[in-house]
Amino acid sequence: MKLKVYILKKQQLLWAAIILAILIISAIVIISLRSKQTISILNSENTILADIDGNGKTDDSVVFKADEITGEYSVEIITSDGSGYTLEADPVIKTLGYYTSWWPVNVFVNDINRDGRAEIVLQSSDKSGPILHIFRYNPEKIERLASGRYSFFGTLKPPTEKNDIIVLGSKKNTGVSLTYLQTKGGKLLPYVAPTSLVLGKDTFASLLNFMEKEDVEVANINMENKLASKLPKGEFLDSSLADVKFTKYNIPSEFTYILRVGVGLDENKIAEFFKVKMTLMKYDEVSPEYRITHVDKINN
Repeated sequence: MKLKVYILKKQQLLWAAIILAILIISAIVIISLRSKQTISILNSENTILADIDGNGKTDDSVVFKADEITGEYSVEIITSDGSGYTLEADPVIKTLGYYTSWWPVNVFVNDINRDGRAEIVLQSSDKSGPILHIFRYNPEKIERLASGRYSFFGTLKPPTEKNDIIVLGSKKNTGVSLTYLQTKGGKLLPYVAPTSLVLGKDTFASLLNFMEKEDVEVANINMENKLASKLPKGEFLDSSLADVKFTKYNIPSEFTYILRVGVGLDENKIAEFFKVKMTLMKYDEVSPEYRITHVDKINN
């Protein structure tokens, strides 16, 4: 009888151990799902590794979080020595942006002023539209180099310049407006661009009119019908500039825009990315003309 009682207690302990294991595994799964949910709020990696402090190693972390209730982003920099810095939003805009499934933050981490430390560029949005912030690490602090309601960001280096040029742009009712800054001594200073450095902004404006207003007549002036058919009808969100080439006369001969477009309505809205190449068609130092020669959808 005593032996049977002993066996019964052993079975109970075994079952208790199994139940405890199930509870532990369930807790781990729940925590994991919550972690995944937090990451998916950003719709991207929640941590980016980069060389922020200029030690030659990509061992600094750019950590993104989105508030579970409001969706507002917060960004923290953790350098290799364990120091932490919080990115502060533009005092007028008052936010780094808000998450939506169809317009998540777009991040560039590059050494845009060639000082050995990577800058952080955030393209995001709030209820009023697109916003942009550029930050850099200065020993023991983070500086905001530029910010504003810009929907366009790009860097280029004209053959005649020693330093890179940063181009910020925004869509206006009358077209596209560009602002130029030059990197000097780790700072961004106003740059007076030559009239030839228009970067096809008139062609870019007609492209936006075609997508948002279906202005086919304007679009046909600047691109072939087969290229226009590749573009969606939707809301222009933001863009970046890449792959700029120059002629021997220092006029941009070819460049590529990466466009982000909101397609669909309400809860079914999604973001689509397109690579749009423009080529110089008419050489003119005052007002060069460009035509769209390539359009590709980017799967991401």
